[in-house]
Amino acid sequence: MKFAFKWFPPIALVALGLAWISGQACSLLGYEAPPQILVQLFTDPNVHWTAKAKCAIMAVIVCPVVEETIFRCGLFKWTCRRWLKWGFWPAALGTSVLFAAAHYFAGGVPTLVATFLPLAFLGVAFAWTYENTGKLYAAMTVHLLFNLLNLVLCLAFPELGQS
Repeated sequence: MKFAFKWFPPIALVALGLAWISGQACSLLGYEAPPQILVQLFTDPNVHWTAKAKCAIMAVIVCPVVEETIFRCGLFKWTCRRWLKWGFWPAALGTSVLFAAAHYFAGGVPTLVATFLPLAFLGVAFAWTYENTGKLYAAMTVHLLFNLLNLVLCLAFPELGQS
């Protein structure tokens, strides 16, 4: 567990930096980065607080557990065994592309540009955490902490998620 807490801050800083760079890339390409779904949900006064609470629980607890089980314990582990001669990087990069693609929501090119790079990086970081600890819960913890940080930032600074 120490590993997860030790490496979470640099992983989060790089992911947030990549998200900012991706937002700038959207602007340079003439696209308006779409608002984050969490920001839309939490800033909508018509959404009941219970729905917001359920969404927060899903984002912070359920999704990290389910996604890490599928992507790290399932796909990454299988890919590592299958491509053992190539090692960690092909498995991590391949499953991270799938991880990023799984988070793609309708929105066309702007959504893809704004989210792909940070999510692919996070996929590699979660795989790296899993590989270095051998513990799925370590990757789940880093994922959970990142989603919690993202939720807190969206609540504290909704303007950050607007573009």
